[in-house]
Amino acid sequence: MSHVKTVGVYEGFVQLCSGYGGYNPGSPNLTLPALQELSAKARQALQDLAVAKSAMSQATNDREIAFNRLPKLVSAVSFALVSYGASEQTMKDIRVFLRQMSSRKKFRDPIPSDQSTAPVKANRPFSQRGYEAMANHFAQLVQLVSQEASYQPKEEHLSVEGLRNTVSTLHKLNASVNEARAAFSHARLHVFEVFYGERNSVVSTARAAKMYLRSIFGLNSNEYKPVRKMSFNKSRA
Repeated sequence: MSHVKTVGVYEGFVQLCSGYGGYNPGSPNLTLPALQELSAKARQALQDLAVAKSAMSQATNDREIAFNRLPKLVSAVSFALVSYGASEQTMKDIRVFLRQMSSRKKFRDPIPSDQSTAPVKANRPFSQRGYEAMANHFAQLVQLVSQEASYQPKEEHLSVEGLRNTVSTLHKLNASVNEARAAFSHARLHVFEVFYGERNSVVSTARAAKMYLRSIFGLNSNEYKPVRKMSFNKSRA
């Protein structure tokens, strides 16, 4: 059962409990206010998870767009170097960087499902390590270009200062993805704690409340029949 379905069933369960006049458990975590508070907490946890997942998706997309432009930029730099009379050795080194930045893996770091802690493969250009390596390769290229005294393009994005700004942007994008992935991981762990933790979670609380209803109304009572079919299972993830 998905998190969304679980919280939906739980909310229905709380509504049933609130309608029973004889529902008056001695356990503090099973009282109606406690059940309602837990319901709101579960909804908030799911909302926080959705926000974190969206932010991670945006961060990975922004980074991918920026890195996809690198081969074209490096190619433009190489032609500019030729026009400014760069040495053959410099051009050989530039061609090495160009090959490195044009060579892609078949996947990037996946956006994990909010239902699982296991990584899932996705069809993306680079792995996380690949993005870090690409940024470092490009930084080395910029350092090499900066040593060519004859390289003085007027185009801002091709200038040494413009290239250094691009290096800074690439590193910031990598950092943003790392931060977003960490935030998503924390949000997902919080969801599992709220929903499936050993104590006072949605599942453990609902199961205990069901046992209480059965004890006071009986297995075949009209009060217990509606909740009897409601299952609260721990995630297998």
